[in-house]
Amino acid sequence: MTWRFSSALGAGRRAKLEVSPPFDVIAQRVVDEMEILCTHTDPCAEAAGFTRIVSCIRVDEELFDLFFNSESGYRGGYFVSPEEGRAANSLLLSVAAESLAHFKSHPDMTSMHAEQSLRASSAKCWLAEVGKGFCSSCVGKWTVPQDCTPEILNGRWELGSDPASRSGRKAPFLNQLRILGAFVSDGRRVRRKTERDASAADTRAWLVIV
Repeated sequence: MTWRFSSALGAGRRAKLEVSPPFDVIAQRVVDEMEILCTHTDPCAEAAGFTRIVSCIRVDEELFDLFFNSESGYRGGYFVSPEEGRAANSLLLSVAAESLAHFKSHPDMTSMHAEQSLRASSAKCWLAEVGKGFCSSCVGKWTVPQDCTPEILNGRWELGSDPASRSGRKAPFLNQLRILGAFVSDGRRVRRKTERDASAADTRAWLVIV
């Protein structure tokens, strides 16, 4: 497996990324060091009675870098295979779910309901994108790259010419992550279409994760 970084990142940053610890260490650091900025409930537009919890957290930029851009990080798992990516996702959410679910009370979702949303297999973590926040605390900083300069070199992501490839080859240096739970009902049922969509997304992510 090839996973290198271009000179666009700078020598100091590359040196830290190239000695990244295993993902379980990174995930635990994220949970130990995160500042929970906000949590919100998000009703499903396609199925009445289903709601998910959405959280935004802040971490140090260097920890974000390890989590999102290193070979042993979150995207690195999906680069290996959809199964490795799902395992990394599940590990992170298993250690983060309780803290996020109990951070704030919501009248339309109990903490138990919120934790189930976060522990479902279709829950996911991603960077906080501009325009997808719920409040001023989670407005997000990431936008679609405006150039094609590769920053991650792994023999796959830097070769494509589509918009997904242009995003995938970048190594953003940010400090916010958004965690989206699965849509669940008051009866603690997970919306199955969401589960199928997540599985399809995992397969696409293996090709190019964006």
